[in-house]
Amino acid sequence: MRTLGTRIKAEREKRGWTQEVLARKAGVGATTITDIETGRSRATTKLVDIARALSVNPQWLETGTGPREPVPAPENTYIAAESKEDLARQLADKSDEEIAEIFRLILSFRNPK
Repeated sequence: MRTLGTRIKAEREKRGWTQEVLARKAGVGATTITDIETGRSRATTKLVDIARALSVNPQWLETGTGPREPVPAPENTYIAAESKEDLARQLADKSDEEIAEIFRLILSFRNPK
């Protein structure tokens, strides 16, 4: 998909939504969606709202690069670590019960060998 408009249209159609449905979910006018999809407009100040409505990453929607999946909002993340050491440091602040549950979850996701 080469343009913002083609990415929006593909994501919208994948969900079976009309332009009006997407516009309503994103809180924008239907003409905004039409103008972007047809190429009459190549940008919008409502990109984040449209990406949120489509549950995709705004950067991917705008450029076609980067992860397609949305980046979770900080209030929706449990831990976001930049390294193994950072993860260990943050886990050390959790209770013993939380740490035990995290390890149980990790082990449940591993493939048996």
